Amino acid sequence: MKEIAVDKIRNLFEDLKRDKKTLVKILFIILILLVAAILRISSADKSSVNVETVESAGIEAESDIGSEAVTADVCVDIGGQVANPGVYQVSQGTRLYQLIEMAGGLTENADTDSINRASYVEDGEKIMIPAKIASGSSSPGEASSSGEESQSPGISSSGLVNINYASKDELKTLNGIGDVTAEKIIEYRKSNRFKKKEDIKSVKGIGDAIYEKIKDSITC
Repeated sequence: MKEIAVDKIRNLFEDLKRDKKTLVKILFIILILLVAAILRISSADKSSVNVETVESAGIEAESDIGSEAVTADVCVDIGGQVANPGVYQVSQGTRLYQLIEMAGGLTENADTDSINRASYVEDGEKIMIPAKIASGSSSPGEASSSGEESQSPGISSSGLVNINYASKDELKTLNGIGDVTAEKIIEYRKSNRFKKKEDIKSVKGIGDAIYEKIKDSITC
């Protein structure tokens, strides 16, 4: 039986050798089938990689969005010369002019020379927009003719000079502060808000000696 099978196979190859066209066709068909199989396997692998990449990217994007949602918002209290004073929740990186717009804008009496509207707001910050000081008004901190205290934001209710909002004239009431130094303080705070009264020593010309003279008369 084995010899008969071997003879049949041998005869088949002999026939194929004689009929070269048939042999070429068979080999061409086998080649096409092999190429198709390779392409199918390659395509399946690429699809799997793409799906995994998209899924991992989606997970990372969701994670990023979640962290931003937790840390993006800050609360700021704005008052003084704005239409709607109050506490506002804003995105981190918000500038003062954007907060003012949320608060309904400035009033006609707002003193824009004393604030830096391009500065960033900070979480928990209290911002007071000062009012213009009318000419002929009573001296800062002094009682008016009606017996009421001055409403200037540069002077606190206890009579301390607020170095963040005080006008040039108000700053000059401090011991050792003249025209030049008062102007330096105003220029400095346009881009740097005083967070504690010791920060005034960052202004050029104000050292420990002057600070010791004025520390009990200022606030921020």
